[in-house]
Amino acid sequence: MMSGTAEGGARAADSGQNRCMSPDEDDLVHATQAPVLSAAWAFAGAFWADRDLDAAWLYVDPLLRRCWAQMWLFPLLDVAREDGHDPEAVVEAFTADVPDHDLWPPFARTQLRHADLPVDRETWGVKVNPELIAPDIELVHLMPIPEGGVLYPGETRTAVPLLMRYEDGPGWRLLNFVSPAVPAPGWPPAMG
Repeated sequence: MMSGTAEGGARAADSGQNRCMSPDEDDLVHATQAPVLSAAWAFAGAFWADRDLDAAWLYVDPLLRRCWAQMWLFPLLDVAREDGHDPEAVVEAFTADVPDHDLWPPFARTQLRHADLPVDRETWGVKVNPELIAPDIELVHLMPIPEGGVLYPGETRTAVPLLMRYEDGPGWRLLNFVSPAVPAPGWPPAMG
């Protein structure tokens, strides 16, 4: 069943794993999951549905920002240097919540050009019951909402992994959407 609209407008499909809980226990589980599901959906909605990387960037973990910038810049290293850009300074500028660098507009434009997942706010959502990876990391799955809003145990669906990390202050932010692995910076970065 649809878990309803979580804080921030997140739509979530129920995996059916909470069927044996009392209503109070079920409400508690959903309330504790709401922040991570809401943050995952905030990124997905901004990036794929609204195609607004500036808005989505606020929900991206600084480690992913660094790796994402390195991934984009890696094949352009020589050109960037020839144009007077220090690759490390570019990457550092991109780790800010609001990047202030002359290469940000071309970066954002190329990333949105390749953001072709057909996410919309009516037919896509995030699956409830994220997987705990570490005390501060959970894996959320973005997928088309199943008919009736229920994903039954054992049923499989194509889903996009949204690896989320919690940090005091900013809360939950996207750590990876390429794979469920923690990315590692480098030239090139390891995305999983």
